[in-house]
Amino acid sequence: MPPHRDVPRSPSGNGITTLVAPSGQQEGKSRGLNRMIPGRRSAEQDLASSERRLAQAQRIAHLGNFDYDRVSGRMTMSEEAGRILRTDPEHLTELELLASLVHPDDAGTFERIWADALGRGEAFDVICRFVPANSVRRWIRFIGVPESVNGVVVNVSGTMMDETERVEDYQVMRSAQSRFEIGFERAAIATVIADVSGSPIRVNPAACLLLGRPAHLLIGRRMGEYTHPDDVPLAQAAQAGVASGTDSYEDERRYLRPDGSTVWALAHVTLVRDDAGEPEYFFVQLQDITERKLMEHALAYQARHDSLTGLPNRVLLNERLTQGLAGCRQRGSTVGVLFLDVDHFKVVNDSLGHTSGDALLCHTAAQIAAAIRPGDSVARFGGDEFVVVCDDVSAVEARHIAERILATLSLPCRLDNEELLVTASLGIAISDDRATPESLLRDSDSAMYRAKERGRGSIELFDEALRARVERRMTTASALNRALERGEFAVHYQPVVDLSSGCMVRTEALLRWHHPERGLVGPTEFIPLAEETGLIVPIGAWVLGQACEQLVRWQRTDPDLSVAVNLSVRQLLAPGITDMVAELLAATGLDPADLSLELTESIFMGDVEFFGLILADLKALGVRLAIDDFGTGYSSLSYLKRFPFDAVKVDRVFVSGLGINQHDSALVAAIFALAQAFDLEVTAEGIETEGQLAHLKALHCHLAQGFYLSEALPASDITDLLARSHRWEVD
Repeated sequence: MPPHRDVPRSPSGNGITTLVAPSGQQEGKSRGLNRMIPGRRSAEQDLASSERRLAQAQRIAHLGNFDYDRVSGRMTMSEEAGRILRTDPEHLTELELLASLVHPDDAGTFERIWADALGRGEAFDVICRFVPANSVRRWIRFIGVPESVNGVVVNVSGTMMDETERVEDYQVMRSAQSRFEIGFERAAIATVIADVSGSPIRVNPAACLLLGRPAHLLIGRRMGEYTHPDDVPLAQAAQAGVASGTDSYEDERRYLRPDGSTVWALAHVTLVRDDAGEPEYFFVQLQDITERKLMEHALAYQARHDSLTGLPNRVLLNERLTQGLAGCRQRGSTVGVLFLDVDHFKVVNDSLGHTSGDALLCHTAAQIAAAIRPGDSVARFGGDEFVVVCDDVSAVEARHIAERILATLSLPCRLDNEELLVTASLGIAISDDRATPESLLRDSDSAMYRAKERGRGSIELFDEALRARVERRMTTASALNRALERGEFAVHYQPVVDLSSGCMVRTEALLRWHHPERGLVGPTEFIPLAEETGLIVPIGAWVLGQACEQLVRWQRTDPDLSVAVNLSVRQLLAPGITDMVAELLAATGLDPADLSLELTESIFMGDVEFFGLILADLKALGVRLAIDDFGTGYSSLSYLKRFPFDAVKVDRVFVSGLGINQHDSALVAAIFALAQAFDLEVTAEGIETEGQLAHLKALHCHLAQGFYLSEALPASDITDLLARSHRWEVD
């Protein structure tokens, strides 16, 4: 930047005529002057000291000074100014040299302020970027004050300081503020800045959208005005927590929109304090979690309600029972539990299909709900079972409610153009001081089963006799769990006799339990328990192993003897049943054809496709398959044709009526004819009289078993019969 040329300059370029003496003469003259003026050396020392103190003060204050003599065009700077500019001040003797260090983007500003200072005498205070050689960019603040003589600026002096750190901090702050502004306004999450009283002082668009209100209806109003009434205490408790020293908290709360809808928000609140540690404002973020909460509520509802009928399920039923027991005990009353099972529901499923079965369950649920008292609860326990919970009810009142339910259910019901008459078996249990939800359900269930045993479509109240029966059943189940490992089981064998020769051709393996205290426990008492608990699987495997090993020993005496072993549905459902049979055959060396597996018709009540595959796998091993208790279950001609059975056993129920009941005689004759048509072997079981035996022979029955011939015997007795080649008199 060239200096103004309106001031006359000497040929030397500084505008002032200077007389210069020869150097030696000048030096001698100075020494002479020093001798002539005694106080001059002291004044110079004081000046030097003052300059040193000034330089030190400038270093401490990081403040440099400059002086521009317009007449001479000379720029002088302090040492601190040089440090600030990262340049030796002796190298900046002209304004143009200083201007050369200015960043190109600020060069225009720098030139303008100096032109205004030199031309119009205007002071300046400006910050410009400087880029010294081999150094980083610096922000330097210049403060200059012109000095005029006769209206003409002859000098500009001032100070400079390094503002780089402050400017960069300011830029960082401005950048942060800019980012905050952008983030605040454009954030997808609702953001609110509220004063210490909880009133918003600023909201972003997302907050307006979430709360359903424009900004001017939110700012200055307490958020409690549109907080859900049930959640206001939650917000108040959170504010109290902040008052006690907690600066951040999080909760889930609801807000009411002007249209009446409710929105759920996850609120994260932070208290911002000032430099003195005093509360300044709240920074609130609200995340819309309405969809999540609706899904949670839906899942919670599904977890506690039956998907078909919409009734409470077992989980909610248990909670309802727990609450009912607690409340009734406080009031000194009792809880009644009604356990209901729809009679012959499987027949509806099998005949009309599962869709009709589901419709029947929904109809039953609605009918029960219509028959109970307003304060009572009905739940679907599972399958075709329902439970009603009645608070503050006596046994008499509970029976009246049960009678109302059965009467309502007995009204005709139309499904798929079929009119059905629905009946149910219902058991009642009334709470006592020891009652629990589990005991009430267990006792009412036991009463319901007694109602089924007594003819269905009836009501039974759980009483002491039934309690004793249940307790005995529980005791039996507990003992049964340890019977196998304690060696309390034994296998007895009932002979199957060929009626043409009187010889024993097969034995049926039958399980017996010798209880150490109760003696011999009947199969009808413990076999159903073993089925329910799943113990029949390991027990059945043990029986099968015992029978195979024993037959191998007997065949040393009678190679033509075979053995029959019962398999339950539970055993067929157990994984690896085919492998287990194959391993036993391999381990004992028994010919598979000498093993007959007897299955009840209950397998046809389950998954027919599944059981068909299992039976095919067993048949592939070479064993014989027989239907036990034929005619008492759900078998049909299609099953006889479809499955690989080798034999059927006529149930004792029909055998006992031979010669007495013409229908039984006709039915047995039909079974023999049917078996002959399907090329099936027939065995009649349960023969107890000579007359029954005679009728069977007249029907050309070849195989028979029963007490008239022999009861089930220990293995040692069968061994004796084989040793004696025993024959039965059947002529």
